[in-house]
This record gives sequence, structure tokens and C-alpha cells, in this order.
Amino acid sequence: MKQSSKEDEVRINRFLASCGIASRRAADQLILDGRVMVNGVVITKPGIMVNPSRDEVIVDGERFAQPEARKVYILFNKPRNVITTNSDEKNREMVLDFIDVKERIFPVGRLDRKTTGVILLTNDGTLAHKLMHPSSNVKKEYIAVLADKFTPNLLQQLTGGMRLKDTGEKVSPCKAKILDEGMQVLLSIHEGKNHQVRRMFETLGFEVKRLERVAYAGLQAGELRRGEWRYLSRNEVQELYKLTESP
Repeated sequence: MKQSSKEDEVRINRFLASCGIASRRAADQLILDGRVMVNGVVITKPGIMVNPSRDEVIVDGERFAQPEARKVYILFNKPRNVITTNSDEKNREMVLDFIDVKERIFPVGRLDRKTTGVILLTNDGTLAHKLMHPSSNVKKEYIAVLADKFTPNLLQQLTGGMRLKDTGEKVSPCKAKILDEGMQVLLSIHEGKNHQVRRMFETLGFEVKRLERVAYAGLQAGELRRGEWRYLSRNEVQELYKLTESP
């Protein structure tokens, strides 16, 4: 591999999965089958590390993340019942069905099928990896519409760093604000555990009727309606990189 910073490196199977080529397990098999080249060399060990912004990765003759490739950064306002994967065996509607660009982009993280709101897509593997890394502490804001009224006396339990009822897993402290006389809650978290917001409310006995992510790393939908997208400005991209810089 070309010389690169360790913090910019990612396992080859994770990189291939983030590009939508295959799942991590399937990517391992591609490597074992000798179908993957990195910087002109066929690799056969799934555990190697690559730098997505510098290393040239080729799968079955097709190049991915070439250094000269134009980087694109897209904000999408995801509708309900749209999934955030690059392929789906059930032929369900995906975020990429809404975005017509020539670059091979992928979602940065995920929103579950029922959750609406903002999600970032890019072909910049380096930035995506940094944003998704726990050390980045990227803020995500959600509005949860509840089936029952949420009262102020429960705020400390919600925000103080609870243990999830289903697994006992502990989540980090967060911030919350009660809206609409308790029928909605604005929740700000820095983690991204699977279905975390829904599970936090379920732990306290509340059903989430609707969930919308209203902000990701400071990016908001603004005038974007459901199913619409836009390119990020240069300043917005620079701010994302600043968020991921080491202190």
C-alpha cells in the first residue's frame, strides 16, 4: 500500500462494503478468490488496510476511489419506507433510486426504513470513515413523535446515560427538549447504535409513532422536501472535515 496516515486507513472488506460492491463477508470471498487488486497487486488476505483516498482498488477490472476521481457530497431528505443500502434482494425502494449522479456514491451511516430525514451520501471514503468513527462524536438530532405524553420528570432518565432494556447496553448521555406539550421530543445524540432512538424510548415504555432525523453534523434539510437532494457547498464540506479533525 502507499504510505498513508493510520487514522485514514480502513479494512479492505469494510471499504468494499461501503462502496456497495458486496457485504463484508462477500468482500472477503472476493479477496480470497483473487479478484481484488490494490495498487496493481492482487491481494488474498482480507485483513489488510487501505487508504480510500490514496490507494487504487480494483475489483474484476473496475477501479474504485481513484485519487483523481471527483468527490461529491450529497444531502438527501429520506422519505419513509426507503432503505439506505446500495442493493436490496427484496427490490425495495432505495435512497440511490432518487439520486441521479454518475459517481458511485454510498450512504454515510444508515437510517432505518421507517425513519425519515437527512442523510449524507458521498464517494469520499476517507471523510465517510471519519464521520462514522465513534471518536468523531458527530451530533445527530431527531424529533420523535410519541404515542403518549412525555413528562419532564422523565428527562433525566432519557438523557443521563441509560441502559437499553432489550440488551442492557449502555448509551452515552445526550440532550433532549420536550415539544408539542409532551407529544414530541427533540433528541440530540452522538452515537449511532442500531435503532438507538426508538430503543431509548421503548426502554422508558414509550412507542415512537414517527421518527425524523432533522440534523446530521449540523446539516439540515432546509427547503428540501421528502425525496429531494442537493450537493453540499464547499464550506459545508470543509466544516465536515473540521468536525473530524483530531483535537
